[in-house]
Amino acid sequence: MNIQEFYASIDPAGKEYEEVMSRLGTERLVSKYLKKMADDKSFANLKEAIASENYKDAFMASHTIKGICMNLSLKLLADSSSALTEELRDNPDPAQVQALFKQVEEDYRIVTDGIRSIE
Repeated sequence: MNIQEFYASIDPAGKEYEEVMSRLGTERLVSKYLKKMADDKSFANLKEAIASENYKDAFMASHTIKGICMNLSLKLLADSSSALTEELRDNPDPAQVQALFKQVEEDYRIVTDGIRSIE
């Protein structure tokens, strides 16, 4: 799978590929930062913080994931991590946090599996 095919797999409308290319300019840079994102420890930190109900650290990790995804035009994961970030911001409801985390976890898997399939 190439970069454009990866973006098409998570955004059939094709807008995310155009956005990231306008932001970073070359597929070489996009590939470089996608691979760094897949190796980033923020998701592991988020998972650990959620498991221990450390919502301050979970907020920081979720916010980091959101920012990375917005910069790389990964709307699928940016949207779900944004929803989790907002829930964690003030007086989080543990049940809602768990539900939102499950969506982030699924979206993270989709995105990182796709990144790892880029040739």
